[in-house]
Amino acid sequence: MKTDNHDYIIQSRKSPKSRAVSAQKTEESLRKSEVKYRLLFESSRDALMTIAPPTWKFTQANQAALQLFGVASEADFTKLGPWDVSPEHQPDGRPSAEKAKEMIATAMREGSDFFEWEHQRMNGEPFAADVLLTRMEVDGQVSMQATVRDITERKRAEWMLRVSEERHRLILGTAMDGFWLVDTQGHLLEVNEAYCRMSGYTEQELLTMTISDLEATELPVQTASHIQKVVSKGDDRFESVHRRKDGSTFNVEVSVQFKLIEGGRIVGFMRDITARRKAEESLRESEEKLRVRSQELEEMNSALKVILKQRERDQKDIEEKVHSNLKQLVLPYIEKLKKRKFGEDAAYLNIIEANLHGVLSSLATTTSGKLHRLTPQELLVANLIKDGRQDKDISEMLNSSINTIKAHRRNIRKKLGLIKGKANLRTFLSSL
Repeated sequence: MKTDNHDYIIQSRKSPKSRAVSAQKTEESLRKSEVKYRLLFESSRDALMTIAPPTWKFTQANQAALQLFGVASEADFTKLGPWDVSPEHQPDGRPSAEKAKEMIATAMREGSDFFEWEHQRMNGEPFAADVLLTRMEVDGQVSMQATVRDITERKRAEWMLRVSEERHRLILGTAMDGFWLVDTQGHLLEVNEAYCRMSGYTEQELLTMTISDLEATELPVQTASHIQKVVSKGDDRFESVHRRKDGSTFNVEVSVQFKLIEGGRIVGFMRDITARRKAEESLRESEEKLRVRSQELEEMNSALKVILKQRERDQKDIEEKVHSNLKQLVLPYIEKLKKRKFGEDAAYLNIIEANLHGVLSSLATTTSGKLHRLTPQELLVANLIKDGRQDKDISEMLNSSINTIKAHRRNIRKKLGLIKGKANLRTFLSSL
């Protein structure tokens, strides 16, 4: 193994010409290295600059640095220090000049320092940047290279992401429906306050649980199969029953979607439909009671119709019997009495006969709807005509003139629609 001392002895034994050649080669290598460094320095897309003690002002800068800060030339740039291209204070409130020297000291001590910094262009426009300070030492001279990258777009994207996440949390936090985010094994990864209220569990408790711990209708193997169905289909909507912390259950309407994020996630929204289910059950019970009551009323109505129909038949039978009995058992004897000599009492006999015919005519009205338009006196006349009485007989029985009886006859024919016809009135009345 060669030592530095041995190398020195070898070098000392070389001729002056050999040492000159060696020095020339070293200088040439150094020159090429500097050219290569300068080329990389100038062509870098990142803003590169160097600073050196004791003032720690910029000593050189590449074109990207000049464009980033809006400086016309490198000569103008080397008149500035890091605090001249920074706002007076950083976002944490500390003076930029004070904090910049602290960052430089850290890089000098540690060899490098990487941090975020708020810079400012020459037109006063601030921008966020990533800064890497790297300690360099050449020929015993210490300096610092600064690499600056504008991260305005990244910061804007991060801000938009934070806004989106905050909006997401706000929406889920104020939603009335419960929310789940679960993996494909059914582990709960995120829940909202609404589902905590529904289930009675805290958020921390729920995040240690799986769907099967809450599902009251499916077995774990069924839940696993259901998850695979959602993964394959992409979404699903169904009803289920979940179990609360106190052991009670509640009905839920579930809507889920599978998302290809972070290895596969299932987003689920749950609506407590317990009250709706109870209302539907009450409605079904009420409808059943109404159906039974309606059926009972229909049966009662049918029975009542039968009773009323029978009553009508019974009433008709009674009226027909009365009518028949009067004509067969009473009126014939009145006719026999009228043939005897009663003197003044004959008038009473006529009155009795007329009244009986009036009763018969009223019974006829109930058995024939066609006679309902006749007046009581016309009914009496119609019944006497039906019995074969002539106008003279009727006038004597009713103590009315023959012309009055004829007028009644015309009215009867008119009301019965027999004005233009030649039908016999007695025959027509007998057919009713």
